[in-house]
Amino acid sequence: MFLTNSDYLKKIKNLASMARELNLNVYIWGERGVGKTTLARYIAPNAIINKINPNHPCIIENFDENLIPNTNFPIMVATGSKPLNRSVFRKYFEIEIELKPLKEHPEDIEFFIEYFTKKAKEELKINKNIIIKNPDISENLNSLKRQIYKEMLKPNKNEIYEILKEILKNEHSTYEEEINLFEKNLFTAMKEKYRSKLKISEKLKINRVTLTKKMKALGV
Repeated sequence: MFLTNSDYLKKIKNLASMARELNLNVYIWGERGVGKTTLARYIAPNAIINKINPNHPCIIENFDENLIPNTNFPIMVATGSKPLNRSVFRKYFEIEIELKPLKEHPEDIEFFIEYFTKKAKEELKINKNIIIKNPDISENLNSLKRQIYKEMLKPNKNEIYEILKEILKNEHSTYEEEINLFEKNLFTAMKEKYRSKLKISEKLKINRVTLTKKMKALGV
């Protein structure tokens, strides 16, 4: 299944559908995580992946790094990270499809957030609503999906304290050591988020001088 939302992705799917209907050899290229293999499977749903069989259609991944020397193999679809030399392309393929990174069609980001969130709820059996304020598209769909699943699995504060309680039943130090460890992690987290001691003191409602002394003593 190749998901479409924007006019751009619909055009890609239309081109892929034509290639599928006419049984054409296709080369798909683009960055990591843009959906190359998914599109390849849509074009050739019954193909064998990365196994050459003269009697069966194939999907060859990373074709640009591992060119097949024999043109008699029935390669229906291949993927790569960059365009091929024109002479190489003409030797093997009839159609070339470039899948652009998400940053070049940002109108699809929210669509994929909704899709991956729904899939995560189904697969993880977690009925939880999450908000993705800063979508991670550094690796396109790969990083976005990873971010959503990670957020879905992230425990809330009450769950964390329950886990901590179970741990402390079996493993603990002195009261002072445990408090210092908690405060060090708390101040470290606040420092990473707010950076300003003034802001931290306001959020935690603690005297700034006291805060500074504690952070210094704890090595934060």
